[in-house]
Amino acid sequence: MRKVFLLLSCFLLSIVHVPAVFGEAGFTQADRERLVRLEATLQTYMQQNDKRLDDLQRSVDQRLSDMQHTTNQRFDQMDKRLEFMQNLMIGMLAVFGSLCGVFVGLLLWDRKTFKEKAKEEALKELEEKWRISAWIEAFKTYARGEPRLAEILKGVHLL
Repeated sequence: MRKVFLLLSCFLLSIVHVPAVFGEAGFTQADRERLVRLEATLQTYMQQNDKRLDDLQRSVDQRLSDMQHTTNQRFDQMDKRLEFMQNLMIGMLAVFGSLCGVFVGLLLWDRKTFKEKAKEEALKELEEKWRISAWIEAFKTYARGEPRLAEILKGVHLL
């Protein structure tokens, strides 16, 4: 930007000197005053531009700082969200594992109780329908007189 103003000022100075080269009267007091005003105006304009550039630089620096701060906050928020999701997944896995353990425990308990109940019902049915205890008593009584039957009942642990 400064180059443009320097070129502009050189151009204006060359315009002022052109009449002197082509035979007009030399450099007059009005020309001198005009150049002084031009130089003052250019200097003021350059100072204003320098101030604007400095303000712009400060503004850009502030925006970059704000963006960095905002970016850091967003990364912190993302870290918190990811940590929350990780904890949630661990919690869900723990609940699922606990439910599976409880389910397997209930399954085994139910199987055991069912098996015991089935045995009881089978023995009850054998007793009611076939009167097994009466048969066993009858065999025991008969085995007192028959040594071969007594050996068989001892072999199956009924005597």
